[in-house]
Amino acid sequence: MTLPDPSTPKGQIFIAATRLFSEYGYKGANTRSIAAAAGTRQVMVNYYYGTKEQLYEAVLRHEGTTMLEVIFGAISDDKPPEEMLIDIPIRLMTVMHDNPQWASLLRKEIADGGVHLRKALRDVSEHGPLGANQRFFDAYQLAVKAGKARELPTEAVRECLLAIGYSAIYLAPLIAMINERDFYDKKVWGELSETLSTILKQGLLIDPAVRAGQERA
Repeated sequence: MTLPDPSTPKGQIFIAATRLFSEYGYKGANTRSIAAAAGTRQVMVNYYYGTKEQLYEAVLRHEGTTMLEVIFGAISDDKPPEEMLIDIPIRLMTVMHDNPQWASLLRKEIADGGVHLRKALRDVSEHGPLGANQRFFDAYQLAVKAGKARELPTEAVRECLLAIGYSAIYLAPLIAMINERDFYDKKVWGELSETLSTILKQGLLIDPAVRAGQERA
């Protein structure tokens, strides 16, 4: 989805809607407040986007597809597929960490059941869940065939990696309160990323020495 030109009324409405939906959720924001924040009339919101639900889903579609593309981007020629697997939760954590507005928006949507998010991403082809699933599947199969990743149920591996990455962001406020560690502190963030990467490599990938022994046998 192409982001509306921010210099136009349509773009200003989109920006205001993204901010207010992330702050108050779908139920807490309304088209009147969105129009006011965009410096326009409420009728213009309806003119450009139709209903509040359609506007909300347009915001989710843009944020969701952008996030999926970052997380499941095409495997680069110079990066082995097994490294891409380990990168998935790290990428998810990073994109949410670097975009707290996205994190807030998705927290609220998922807390409400994720109904609008599923609808918004239903027909976004290769940039949506189906395309992301295929890229993950291809990378995992390549890594398994090369003997560099453990052969486990593909769907379960993907779900675990996503759950690990997303839960770190979703629970960040609670974790910060309990452990008194600032999630946005560079040192804390670096420790978390490095530790998670190490744990995932130990659990999902096959040690080169073990692989070499298997090949000799």
